[in-house]
Amino acid sequence: MRGWQWWWEFHYPELELVTANELHLPAGRPVVLRLDGPDVIHSFWVPKLGGKRDVIPGRLNHITLTPDTPGEYWGQCAEFCGASHANMGMRVVVDSAADFDTWVARQKAPPAEPAGAAATGKTIFAGSACVGCHTIDGVSAGVLGPNLTHFGSRTMLAGGMWPNTPENVAEWVKDPQRLKPGVKMPTLGLTDDQAKAIAAYLSGLK
Repeated sequence: MRGWQWWWEFHYPELELVTANELHLPAGRPVVLRLDGPDVIHSFWVPKLGGKRDVIPGRLNHITLTPDTPGEYWGQCAEFCGASHANMGMRVVVDSAADFDTWVARQKAPPAEPAGAAATGKTIFAGSACVGCHTIDGVSAGVLGPNLTHFGSRTMLAGGMWPNTPENVAEWVKDPQRLKPGVKMPTLGLTDDQAKAIAAYLSGLK
């Protein structure tokens, strides 16, 4: 797991999965999170699941927990880390064993090929600066921003600030600073139609 300014990256090495800002865990199984801070000091804190652990550049830290009860748990960076620190939230989803296996299977499956406006959005995404920062399997391999391969399966965006709806995604890609002040994602100068097409594409990546 990595803490970035200002979002969370979750790797499941044994499952070969990467996601962002929403961590799925199976109920009743011990979990060890290895914490890595590539930029500045952060602090991983999900109050209802365990204590805080610092995420420090150049030093690996760990937290062990066993989530017992399925449900949704909100977390927050608990160490001031810059302009958008207060907006660095996360959502932990504790699934039953069967639901967790279903989630893993969906994350490992390739998203459906887009059509209509979503296909237009894929073309715009692939030809823009988006590919320099974001990974979408088979489309781009950026490493500076969240992995978007199954972005449409997440319930929230912008570090848990906004519901993941096509309308909010269009607003986000058009003017990210308005929705999350201090965010490092640049404004790309998209038109309304371009933003809506990209939103249709990203929302379909489930």
